[in-house]
Amino acid sequence: MEKVKELKSEIPEFNPETHKWDRELKKVVELTPKELAEIARRKRKADLEKRFKPLIANNVYYQKAFGVRYNGQYVVSEHDEIAQWDRDNLDDFEQKVLKLEAAKKEMDDEAAKNKPLEDRRKEYQKIDHLFLEALAESGGMIVDGVEKPSEKMQAYLKLRDEIKARFPK
Repeated sequence: MEKVKELKSEIPEFNPETHKWDRELKKVVELTPKELAEIARRKRKADLEKRFKPLIANNVYYQKAFGVRYNGQYVVSEHDEIAQWDRDNLDDFEQKVLKLEAAKKEMDDEAAKNKPLEDRRKEYQKIDHLFLEALAESGGMIVDGVEKPSEKMQAYLKLRDEIKARFPK
């Protein structure tokens, strides 16, 4: 039991972010400031790459952020342009990722704003057949000199009012 306690006291504290195992010295040594800076740089680059990958899954965000570029009369492929980016220049690369994220946020906000109108339009498309049938009938009843819409038109107008109530602008 005492040997176990002795061995535990001989084992130095090891933090992989600040220490490494030196094979020549056969002991744990602290990382140099240069090595720590390189580890921080690699972590930052990995984080930027992780954020960057979903933004270039399709070209929508790229075109929103950077626009369509032309080389004479031909469109420059965004894949070719991205391949030429220097991803080792982290400050420049981070600015491009931030620009893509801003474009994504702008497009997501716009989509959220237009969603109720899109939902309403989809619901209207579901009842368009009633409107067409009512127009084909187009025979309303005349009561007291006022034309009343047909039953199908009344059903269509009722459904339309329900949709307006469910999906306000």
